[in-house]
Amino acid sequence: MAIRPAHRLAALALFMTLPVSATAAGTTVHAKFSLDALATCTQPSVQNFPLHVDGVGSLSVDRTATLDLSSNVLGTEHYDAKLGGRPSEANGGSASVRVVNRHTLRAVRDYPNNSIVVYMTVIGNRCSIKVQNRLKRGKREYTFYGNMGVAICGKPQIVRAECSPL
Repeated sequence: MAIRPAHRLAALALFMTLPVSATAAGTTVHAKFSLDALATCTQPSVQNFPLHVDGVGSLSVDRTATLDLSSNVLGTEHYDAKLGGRPSEANGGSASVRVVNRHTLRAVRDYPNNSIVVYMTVIGNRCSIKVQNRLKRGKREYTFYGNMGVAICGKPQIVRAECSPL
């Protein structure tokens, strides 16, 4: 799995079950998603900093998945995954994309204090996305890494998360 510096707040992973289309490699499903969140941090000191992420994900019958993200925090990122693959090293932690089932992907961005977990499920013309920010045992602050270094924040507030089949 090749990963550029992983996305901060919603290093959103996507999970999908979308309309099926024929590709050279076989059958693939595709979905797009968009997420808005607010971050309040002590380092740097910011209140309700708006975060925005857009992305497109694909899941193939050969058990491979891709995820392309674009955010106002880190720019663009690309994830390639294979079912059963190990997490890849990423700035300040690790990142992985897993195939949960034929309709769902799970992306995880691990930081020292916390994890961001994104599920995206697409079935037919319906798509759902769920984002979870989880503190690790014994930790009280969320840490994120990006272009400006380490950010120490409270729990990010997801304002909007939506997806649609392509």
